[in-house]
Amino acid sequence: MYRSSVRTALAAAAALAFFQLSGCSGGGSSSTASSGTQTVTASSVSGTVASGSPLVGANVTLIDATGAKVSTTSGAQGAYTIAVKGLTAPFVIVATDAAGLSTPLVSVLARLPNGTGPAVANVTTLTTAIAAMLTASGNPIDLTASTALAQVTLQQVQIATITLDTILTNLLAQNGIQAAGFDPIGTAFTPNHTGADAVIDSVLVASAPSGGLSLASNAAPGTTLLLNKQTGLSTMLAAPPAAANYLEPLATLLTACAASGTLNTSCSPAIDAAFVENGSNDLATGHNLPDAVFTGAVFGSPKTLAFLTRNGKQMAFVELPVTLASGNIGGVLYTFVQQLATPVTLANGTQLGWDLIGNQSQFAVSINSQIARRTFLDTRLADVNHYESGLTISIPSALNPTVYSASVTGPGLAAPVWLMPRNAVGNSLLGISDTPLSAAPVSPAVTNSNTSLYRWSWQSLSSTASFAPPASTGYYAPQSIDASTVPPFATYTVTLYDKNGALLGQSSVVNPGSPLNATAGGTVAWPSLLPDFATQFLTPDGSLAGSQYAMSVTWSSLVNGQNLAYPVTSVQIQTTGMAAAGPFEVDGFSVGLPNNTTFGQYQTTVSAGINSLGVQTCVNCQFTPLLTGNSRLVQLSGAQSGISYYDITRYND
Repeated sequence: MYRSSVRTALAAAAALAFFQLSGCSGGGSSSTASSGTQTVTASSVSGTVASGSPLVGANVTLIDATGAKVSTTSGAQGAYTIAVKGLTAPFVIVATDAAGLSTPLVSVLARLPNGTGPAVANVTTLTTAIAAMLTASGNPIDLTASTALAQVTLQQVQIATITLDTILTNLLAQNGIQAAGFDPIGTAFTPNHTGADAVIDSVLVASAPSGGLSLASNAAPGTTLLLNKQTGLSTMLAAPPAAANYLEPLATLLTACAASGTLNTSCSPAIDAAFVENGSNDLATGHNLPDAVFTGAVFGSPKTLAFLTRNGKQMAFVELPVTLASGNIGGVLYTFVQQLATPVTLANGTQLGWDLIGNQSQFAVSINSQIARRTFLDTRLADVNHYESGLTISIPSALNPTVYSASVTGPGLAAPVWLMPRNAVGNSLLGISDTPLSAAPVSPAVTNSNTSLYRWSWQSLSSTASFAPPASTGYYAPQSIDASTVPPFATYTVTLYDKNGALLGQSSVVNPGSPLNATAGGTVAWPSLLPDFATQFLTPDGSLAGSQYAMSVTWSSLVNGQNLAYPVTSVQIQTTGMAAAGPFEVDGFSVGLPNNTTFGQYQTTVSAGINSLGVQTCVNCQFTPLLTGNSRLVQLSGAQSGISYYDITRYND
């Protein structure tokens, strides 16, 4: 349930009075005068960047009211310091984690304390919530525009802070903090999963269905508040049933097992004897990774997304951050933990009360939220630029050799979504059926849709043309839905069949991402292909319009002059053509991380026939030329906080 509570004038006045009595500064001084804009005399701003665990190596950028920018990198324990002499308040501070696994964190400093001493401005999920409540859209990145930032006042920050404190009353009390006067921006803290950091651990600041951000507690993620200027005081979030550091021993135990390459059921007591993850009793294999990748890896503190009960057992859906032995961020793994009937006493005397149990799925299947921006460079009337959103359903054939087809049912799906083998080379995932089905297909049936993206919402980007999805397809919903009716962390039932249509089994799959409407695309920080490349490769008269074995793809991630777009981790080229046997497709994917050629600009190479796992699936194959009847697209993909993002630029000839 998503709630938008209006912050009435009476509530605002009461909040401000309460704030004044408590002496809370709202990230500035104890003065309650409106900040306006003022010349800064203080020497620096410092604070901690954390989302429960500290973000080390995060890029931290401070922007002042005139648009001037200063950047630094967070150090140990997420600490940062930025010199601000000569800059003009108010400030917005944006922190992006080094791996880009989560959306940027934001903080607002309305004014600095009197004198020349340093000011404290933490950058956390809590400060991001406050920043979102200073905007009409609920998107704190709006404040990176100097026109929006210059209008922020100390009073507005104070009201947003007291509103947040009231919403968090139960969580603050659980961790020994009084709601009266708690200042998430200006109060120094240590990211050690106690006190203020424990509160940060327990809240979820996530993408809202129609854009902007929402706030929830991991104790009851279904009770969700929309964050914007109208967020009110009507709802107090529930406190979780366990202390924030309840999983802390797991990180150390998993790191020890990774050192010996035993991230399986022999990794006792961290991994349960009944552990199963996507058909494997090995944590790495269950996430489609070899154990060698995790040799010497360091596991960070698990982040609890949701507490739940299954078959009478207390469980939790969590994400495990991993840093590889090379020092590179390995990403996050989504899995389940369960409470033990009898805690295990470790060698150092610590009590381990929970262990990893996995998702208990016998098949390798993942489902997560997705949103896409589709841009057409041709002039066909039906090709209208638009946003669309829904689910990414990933069923890799290589990891499910006996699976020929599958159906998916669950929240937001009016009818089963069917998947089957693709009529394409260079892609090993099952594709969604291009027509609605009522029964499992049998070999040699294939789909020409060549997509694993199910779309339940769409919105035209044109002021003169509407977008209408093709009729009677398997990959568009019969009609657009409201994603706010889909609960967070929704569970989907996947039924799998063999090539003869015989039932193989079922899996329950949890979506780790927020369900989105297409309108949310308007608040996404999108990357964009560089114009020269788009013209050369995606137009019939371009110098690269002929057949190609491989392509160098270039793009920009700059938004408001900052490198804020979601990190592109995969680039796909998809080309289609016609042959005597019918339509055919040649795909190619990038391999490895892109090259950062200059600030905010990137490059990678995509070869025809290389699938998403980096495996060559055809010999001497080429991307088809851009001739009449053929098409090409380039897709810039990335993921943050359980949501997949796709920026797709296409030409249909």
